[in-house]
Amino acid sequence: MGGNRRIAGSIAGLVIVALLSACGGGHFHTTSPGETTSAPPYLEMRAESSAGTLHFPRGVYVLDAVDDNGFYYRAPQKIVQHSWSGGLRYDGGVFVAKRNHRKLRGYVIMPSGLTHVGNLSRTDHVFRYYTNQPSGAY
Repeated sequence: MGGNRRIAGSIAGLVIVALLSACGGGHFHTTSPGETTSAPPYLEMRAESSAGTLHFPRGVYVLDAVDDNGFYYRAPQKIVQHSWSGGLRYDGGVFVAKRNHRKLRGYVIMPSGLTHVGNLSRTDHVFRYYTNQPSGAY
């Protein structure tokens, strides 16, 4: 019995390490819109966008996490993956690179962990400091 517990504990530890390392860069941690001044707290995606079969909704995305490489803005609703069996819904949003704030990529949290997908840079978007700004305000 003790051997089975050790094996199960080892497997659980490996799963946790794999999930944490799948988060992109190092030092990944969640944040709140008011916690950091190095990125605007909101990103408005003015149009729907897609990366393959994953569809990102339009709306205001909220700064949710940061790592050494960039900022993670959480989508206002689930990311939908269309497939022959219907739509699957995932948590996710938009990743913005620290080196180039014009570089946007989608991200989704799949069963295997956080995954960066596609290039959303051409989607009509604007960074915001307040959610009640009129459309077009920077």
